[in-house]
Amino acid sequence: MSDNKPIQRIYALEMSNYIRPEIKEVRGKKWVLNGDKNKFYQDIIDAYNGSTTNSAIIDSYSQFIYGKGLITKGDQAQLQQVKDIFSKNDLRRICKDFEMFGEASIEVKYLNGKVRKGFHVPKQRIAPEVADENGNIKGYWYSYDFSDTMKYKPIRFDAFGFGDKSNVGQRSEIYVIKDYQIGQFYYSNPSYISGLSWAKFEEEFQNYCINHIKNGLSAGHIININGGVPASEIEAEAAIAKIDNKLAGSNNSGKRLVVFNDGKENEATISAIEVSEAHKQYEYLCAEARQQIMTAHKLTSPMLVGVKEASGFSSNAEEIKVGFAELMINVITPKQEIILDDLMNICKVNGITTELEFESLRSEQPQAQPTQMASVKICCSSHDKENIELSTAADELIELGEVIDTETWEEIDEIELTQSDTINEYTLSLAKTFSSFPNASSEQDTELFKVRYEYSGASTGQRDFCNKLLNAGKVYRKEDIDLAGSKVVNKGFGPNGADTYNIWLYKGGVNCKHFWLRKIYLKKNNTSLTVNEARKLILELDPKDRPKAKWQENDPLVAQPAQDSNNNFRLN
Repeated sequence: MSDNKPIQRIYALEMSNYIRPEIKEVRGKKWVLNGDKNKFYQDIIDAYNGSTTNSAIIDSYSQFIYGKGLITKGDQAQLQQVKDIFSKNDLRRICKDFEMFGEASIEVKYLNGKVRKGFHVPKQRIAPEVADENGNIKGYWYSYDFSDTMKYKPIRFDAFGFGDKSNVGQRSEIYVIKDYQIGQFYYSNPSYISGLSWAKFEEEFQNYCINHIKNGLSAGHIININGGVPASEIEAEAAIAKIDNKLAGSNNSGKRLVVFNDGKENEATISAIEVSEAHKQYEYLCAEARQQIMTAHKLTSPMLVGVKEASGFSSNAEEIKVGFAELMINVITPKQEIILDDLMNICKVNGITTELEFESLRSEQPQAQPTQMASVKICCSSHDKENIELSTAADELIELGEVIDTETWEEIDEIELTQSDTINEYTLSLAKTFSSFPNASSEQDTELFKVRYEYSGASTGQRDFCNKLLNAGKVYRKEDIDLAGSKVVNKGFGPNGADTYNIWLYKGGVNCKHFWLRKIYLKKNNTSLTVNEARKLILELDPKDRPKAKWQENDPLVAQPAQDSNNNFRLN
């Protein structure tokens, strides 16, 4: 090449392409993961967080599945037993996981051979055990994060039906709700899997549009590097890689044109790369992505999830009504049936056979009969003053209540005990103990553990006080409950005619069917004890020793509803 001829090399850098996640079952030492390090779950979560259309549909569908909660046309007493096993919060989360992942996990806790509680466990934290020679999955492994099993060591649980039935104490099994899918054994795919790439596209396209505006509506850049042309392709590629690391992706819309010059006089002319009719392209691509996501979800009407589009209906109400009815028949009801069948499978252990249903969000509210209204009025009239003052106390107590920050604390145990005892670091046989947390918000808290109490028992109450606490969805410090007991809640009915009584012990009063349920939380990401280790230590305790693992011993009445043995809380 002549020295007198200008030297110039031009390279075009394309935007990175989206690669559809590969769905594969990766065998670990004893468990099977959903993609490399369980990555496919994170792909689903990212598609939910990044796509407005996808997240709106998943949120709406999970609400449609749960509806207004469980009902039955059969035995109402058995329905109450089911509700005692599965709390509203756990059941909502189970519905959300099933819609989002195509699967949901439940920790089934037994006591004396009967199912005591069914807790939701995030599906991405549960991995099946390698099946035996007969194709049976006899166990599941729990890890807070399967991408780092050295830090978050997996803990094994028996699969539902494979636990030690001779153990009459407390034990746990894992039940996984999933539908049959061709070609899948260990895992099921979400029903909208074909729309995942479009959900990712919508996220990238949103970033592209925003950054296109930030970049002055330019479709790309020409980058001049004056300092000579690289001597080889390898040097040129290395220089381009450094630039591409800075500029690649949807955050830098369009292409980058890199020009190497051997002198200032040979610099390329810098011109903006304009996009013709960009607004029309954006409008088309946005609409196409949304339509493809809705198709993957089998959405019958965009208005059901808050998206307004032109349609052939004469009114919005008509479109919503018809769309909702078709969606329930073709999409929601089949998913409800899968969940309900599996809930019934768990409840059969306790001899519960009544057919369960989810009450639809659009079901008509039953009108109370006059005789029922009269009965309620008569019941309340003899306790009007009591209910009014109890209601006031409930409001003040609810204000003191707390919704646990799940980013900082994770529940590790929930036990109904006659002594309402509590786990601590010492009784968990840790290598070292810790001094009390100097800024603890409760005398029962320590540096690692938070101890709270939830108002539990019958799902409804005869008193407004009980119903308000049940519906508040909060937990309380022992001090909060003690403070509420200093309020005038039932004037003249305390010991020896006192104006107050102890809510900590006697809850809603005479014949109250509720009790305080102790819940234990461990601080996440501490350097001394992981959630998995704490749960393992608790599970390894002999059932007869668990009541001895305590912070401090509460009065037995704390964990008791009114019953014959305590004279139904009646005082002289």
